[in-house]
Amino acid sequence: MKQFVKGVLNRLAPQWTAARMSERARAHSHRVVASWGCDSINRRLLEAFGNTVQEGPFAGLILTPMTHAEQIGPFLLGVYESELDGAWEVVFRGAYTRIVDVGAKFGYYAVGLAKRFPHAAVVAYDTDRWARKAVLEMVAANGTANVEVEGFCTPDRLARIDSGAAFIISDCEGYESALFGPETLPHLRTATLIIETHDCFVPGVADRLRKAFAGTHVVREYGLDDVRRKSSRSLEFLTEAERPLAEREVRPAQLWLLCLPRTGPNESLGRGHPEVVS
Repeated sequence: MKQFVKGVLNRLAPQWTAARMSERARAHSHRVVASWGCDSINRRLLEAFGNTVQEGPFAGLILTPMTHAEQIGPFLLGVYESELDGAWEVVFRGAYTRIVDVGAKFGYYAVGLAKRFPHAAVVAYDTDRWARKAVLEMVAANGTANVEVEGFCTPDRLARIDSGAAFIISDCEGYESALFGPETLPHLRTATLIIETHDCFVPGVADRLRKAFAGTHVVREYGLDDVRRKSSRSLEFLTEAERPLAEREVRPAQLWLLCLPRTGPNESLGRGHPEVVS
């Protein structure tokens, strides 16, 4: 019943629903971190390693004070969503003039990508006011003047971007069902995308998007069968019980779709990659 109601709200009041879902997800995450007793773990991780991401695709990214309210360990250690390591290896081989992050949270991906692609125009969308403020703090600390921060990303806004050499990453709590609809897809034929899917909120959305992009993109799946990478950093200063908590994320298993364009400036990314069989 809850899934049905969320689906209806996404269709009838998408902006309000997206904002509410984003704020609730962030508040839930902060409550869980507190219930796990991670405040002390976070503090000791920061004392041991400083505020710079230690390894992984976004090593070197500076994490600012607002981010410390999150479960900072996976970000700081560089193992956050490490199921996507293979996808990032492919994406980083591309060249992009425009990068769009829908559901940017505090800007881990948006600012990290802005550092890696300093000549690309980056737009970080998030409906949560706290998140937008946190992104701006990250932008200032990391010196990424190529990042613009916005609130709600409508399908129309996405359709109007210059998608010739664009990269889009989306994590919008089920709103991807509306965002990547019939009016948007024709404009994304040459874009490269990573889409986190949320069948828990919109049943069947992963399969629909997989089929919708199949004609224009090579589609690969990441997440469900991938093993998360462990940090190579020594965590001996934590107790045996605390060490797994330092790397634990506040989320269930996820499924991401990596969509590599068959045409356009980055068409070479999809060559040699097996497609998902629907």
